[in-house]
Amino acid sequence: MSTLKSDPVAIVLAAGDSRRMGQDKLLTMLGKKRVIEHTLRTYRKAQRVQDIILVIPPGAESTYEPLRSPTLHLVENPDPTRGMISSIRVGLDCGWAQERNFLLTPGDVPFVSSEIVDQIVTEFVTRRCKVVLPTYKGLGGHPGLFSSDLREDFFLRGDTNGTREILFRHQRETVRLHVHEPDVCFDIDTAEHLAMASDPGARWARVMDMVEEKRKPKLR
Repeated sequence: MSTLKSDPVAIVLAAGDSRRMGQDKLLTMLGKKRVIEHTLRTYRKAQRVQDIILVIPPGAESTYEPLRSPTLHLVENPDPTRGMISSIRVGLDCGWAQERNFLLTPGDVPFVSSEIVDQIVTEFVTRRCKVVLPTYKGLGGHPGLFSSDLREDFFLRGDTNGTREILFRHQRETVRLHVHEPDVCFDIDTAEHLAMASDPGARWARVMDMVEEKRKPKLR
């Protein structure tokens, strides 16, 4: 990992209850690794990521302890029932995130390439914007990169619609980076998604279905 001052920390959100999966999806095996290990590998390999903050459920530190390293830090969310915004706040409140730009991603987006992450960071620095969001054929993906200037927004807003509230306020300062990698939009919510995850064709087909659904005219 690099040590440029402009390089962000990555906040990986792993404190959800996996309700649709029926078990902790992030600890489920996907090939020879758990889902969360695939996700973390992306940010460990990225050249332009400072540290990784993994936000985990309460009481789960022993479970996730083997993942800890000098650059990967475990932080518990004491009350994940308050939604994803609560995990974002926990991540932003820890020492490794202070005065740093930050990448945000759910832990269930396991196949984003480290090259795409580095591209997002480069775009952010070059364009001098507040937010960079990767998109595939118009569909928003992960990770998003946010300026440290927006840190307080995540504490003052987001209780109703989460990150969307912050993005809405900063539309004019947001760059939507069009990438050719459908995996920025592929997450694992159900056992069906897990089953298709090892097959690139199947998961990309799911993303294209999402793209087509988004393109459909909305009924008024």
